[in-house]
Amino acid sequence: MKITYLGHASFLLETSAGTRIVTDPYAQDILPHPVEKAQVVTMSHEHHDHCDLSQVKGDYVIVNNTRTTTFLDVKITCAPCFHDEVQGKKRGRNRAYIFEADGLKIVHLGDLGEAPTPALIAACGGADVLLIPVGGTYTLTGEEAARAVKALAPKLAVPMHYRCPGHSFAVISTEEPFLSALDPETPVHRLDALSEPFPAGVAILAPARP
Repeated sequence: MKITYLGHASFLLETSAGTRIVTDPYAQDILPHPVEKAQVVTMSHEHHDHCDLSQVKGDYVIVNNTRTTTFLDVKITCAPCFHDEVQGKKRGRNRAYIFEADGLKIVHLGDLGEAPTPALIAACGGADVLLIPVGGTYTLTGEEAARAVKALAPKLAVPMHYRCPGHSFAVISTEEPFLSALDPETPVHRLDALSEPFPAGVAILAPARP
């Protein structure tokens, strides 16, 4: 499994069998990024910065529902949750997706805006890799995300949906509040991409550039 960060909440997941999955595609004016070819595209919700299919190439299957789907070598399970702390009254529903392939469990939390519920912990806890929003305003804040990582206990947490150089969302924070809220002994790695064997702790992935 290889994981490349395309920026915002978008990742390219590549399995050892060659299956390519793009999560939450978004427009270039938010943050310039490569337009990748995929066989599967997942969308955590229908806000404009998570469902721009013009940013994906290829003949792909769209996963934007709560059913469990198996595509080639990948099992995809949805864990319904909310985009805010008041059961969707502000921003609606959100779908976390669990990808199982190569003997790994990869969880993409989308725009999670609430503390992990017992149901979410049961579905998403103990992941090999947890892709978690940390920028606040529309999602968990850095401090809330650090608490969520503790509750969900992944082997590796990867922040997403935060402000990095070139990002047009000035109202969300950088990754720094999240890093500051972690246990000081948490290993933090800064990497271009993730390939097995994955490290433990937290990995800050450099967004890919076009």
